[in-house]
Amino acid sequence: MNREGESDILKDVIIYLILLVIFVVGMIVYLNQQQEGAGVWEEYYVKEIVKVIDFSKAGDEYFLDVHRATEIAKKNIVGSFSEIFSVDNVNNEICVKLSRGRRTCFNYFNDVDVINMELRLASGKNEKNEDVNILYFKIKERRKAENEK
Repeated sequence: MNREGESDILKDVIIYLILLVIFVVGMIVYLNQQQEGAGVWEEYYVKEIVKVIDFSKAGDEYFLDVHRATEIAKKNIVGSFSEIFSVDNVNNEICVKLSRGRRTCFNYFNDVDVINMELRLASGKNEKNEDVNILYFKIKERRKAENEK
């Protein structure tokens, strides 16, 4: 009998099984990230918020209906509602996180600071008179750093 031929077949099968496991794990991770369309909704919300900020001026206040985002984050078991929306004024960046382990960030170009960003749960009503969650924030003039004066 040819034992060498059998060991070659066994090696091929083992390699095939390892590649199959890697592919299946990759697909599970990808599908987990796409639950409830979290990636699409993250991109939608972050782009809309950035548009609002880019067209705003100092002193503006905004109340945005983000009820769908909070529902998706709740279904995807995001740690807390305070993690869903975040702002980084140093880098002019807004981030939205609707699934565990990942978030989508975009930069805004307007030279302003976003302050008092907070998620207000069940603080508004929609056209059907249902409670909705509101994202509130203010725009103020950018503070100059000491080295920029």
